[in-house]
Amino acid sequence: MAADSPLAAIGFACLAGIMFVGLNTIAKYLTGTFDTVMIIWARYFFHVLVVVILFPRTVIAMSRAGQQHIQLGRSILLLASTVCNFTALMFLPLGEVAAIIFTSPLLVAALAMTVLGEKVSPLRWAFIAAGFVGAILIVRPGFGTFNIGAPLALGCALAYALYQVSTRIVREAQPMVSLLYGGVVGMVALSIVVPFFWQWPTPVQWLLMALMGSLGAFGHLLMIMALQRAEVSRVSPFTYLQLVWAMSSSIFVFGDLPTTMTVMGAIVIVASGLALLNLDHGRAARRRRRVEGGAE
Repeated sequence: MAADSPLAAIGFACLAGIMFVGLNTIAKYLTGTFDTVMIIWARYFFHVLVVVILFPRTVIAMSRAGQQHIQLGRSILLLASTVCNFTALMFLPLGEVAAIIFTSPLLVAALAMTVLGEKVSPLRWAFIAAGFVGAILIVRPGFGTFNIGAPLALGCALAYALYQVSTRIVREAQPMVSLLYGGVVGMVALSIVVPFFWQWPTPVQWLLMALMGSLGAFGHLLMIMALQRAEVSRVSPFTYLQLVWAMSSSIFVFGDLPTTMTVMGAIVIVASGLALLNLDHGRAARRRRRVEGGAE
């Protein structure tokens, strides 16, 4: 167990966010040359390769892990999330896709009631609803700017929210086992179909694909390290910095300027997510005070 170190945890979370945006930037760049199936395969292949090389004992631990059916299900959800994400990047700017995907924490809060049996107060529902208003500002259905990328990004958010909820169910599993499990399932599934979409990459393109998978693996590893060192309520707000990095990449790499409505929607989504985190933090603090009071 890592020592309690909130500052280090925040640093790890911020660095992980940069890596995830780097991954998506490379993926969007490669969509102009390769089929999405091949890009997703490369993302998972190099993810698994990095984990196996750096943490070889994880392979043995994965074969002995419990709750195999749940691990399989959550890995399929992660794959579905990646497919929707990378496909959405073909149709929408990187910043817009990232903003829509950040409705995922709001979906987790909504799913927690039905799947995990957690109580959701009217105030929490209000924040969840506000977040989806922000998503509508970005998607703008009926205003001539709607395309297939928007529902794909929302599908990514939903699949990732279900993935997070299922991860809570297997919370006692070793984090590195869960990390490798998700990568192996995605790699195996895509390896079956990737020969039908294969284009031989150049050496530079191989390097980009390897970098993409490595960024994904190290990004998830950094998030694990962050959550070992501080509470989720301390770390999560800083993950919203990914929106800043994503919009910056969208502007400087691809020349896609965000519209006023996109920026407004992103602000509403972030504000709603932070308000939900604040509620959770306050509830946890009150619970600790009651426990401490009872101990006295």
